[in-house]
Amino acid sequence: MFAVVAVLVVAVAGCKTMAPPTATSPIRAAFYYPWFPEAWAQQGQNPFTNYTPVRGSYSIDAPTVTTQITEMQYAGISVGIASWFGQNSTTDKHWPALMQAAQGTGFAWAPYYEPEGISDPTPTQIAADLHYIRQTYVGSTDGLLLLNGKGMAVFVYNADDPTQVKGCDTVTRWKQARQLLHDQYNEDVYIDLKVFPGYRQCVDDASIDGWHQYGPASSDQNFVTAPGDGSYGISPGYWKSGAAYGTAPFLSRDRARWQQSVATMNASGAKWQLIATYNEWGEGTAIEGSSGCRNVAPAGTYCDWHGDGTVSDFSADLHAAAPPHS
Repeated sequence: MFAVVAVLVVAVAGCKTMAPPTATSPIRAAFYYPWFPEAWAQQGQNPFTNYTPVRGSYSIDAPTVTTQITEMQYAGISVGIASWFGQNSTTDKHWPALMQAAQGTGFAWAPYYEPEGISDPTPTQIAADLHYIRQTYVGSTDGLLLLNGKGMAVFVYNADDPTQVKGCDTVTRWKQARQLLHDQYNEDVYIDLKVFPGYRQCVDDASIDGWHQYGPASSDQNFVTAPGDGSYGISPGYWKSGAAYGTAPFLSRDRARWQQSVATMNASGAKWQLIATYNEWGEGTAIEGSSGCRNVAPAGTYCDWHGDGTVSDFSADLHAAAPPHS
């Protein structure tokens, strides 16, 4: 989905803690969608993708996620930014499988807070949601991303808006939610928001830990110099299910370009290296293996990147260019 989520982190005993990202120790993370099998059938299409996933129309269960984590770690990805649409949502119900699969692996998950993209949640609601995630998933597993001295990491999908005023209001609400979370639950959070027009001018931007863009129709998203922790994001391609090949927004797959994007990302010095995406099949941005195109595409279209069947071509390229000092 075309969205971005802020990163929140809560320090809790008994959970795996990662050192804060620094210029010499970037964190490579991939956006991940735990909404299968429900999301395979959409808008009159089943499966809702222009490609043929090597794993088929899979369900989010611990064995499947375990194999996915293995591939992501091979690609130098240590964090999955997993979509979360709220308490008792489909994505929330699949989160236990993510946590179970991550146990003992050193891999960690950060929530991609999606309610901000479809509404304007109050600071009270945001604080309650973050507390719910902490209470539900911290303590029984080591799979939730915690950053030393910062708290639980959460990426926030705040919807695109052409007005700086609306964007600055989002910053203010998240700042207030952070304070409520601390005052009511004694919990801390690391916030990483999606950029918006004029985001640097918001009076509260110093209270936001990091910034990123979620725009996989572009190959590279360079926000290294954003206030706080910057990011560099890359995309293998964008072809939404059902759209004619080349219809905007669109980004064709080109492996040479992808390899250059990986190299540029590594050289950027970004604290967050963001891959959009691991498995957003509906928008055609997945690096998870595909064995072909399902719909009509021009001759020579890059449809098969399944690699050896376990590790895709795109994951192999990430492996060949591991994050510096990882």
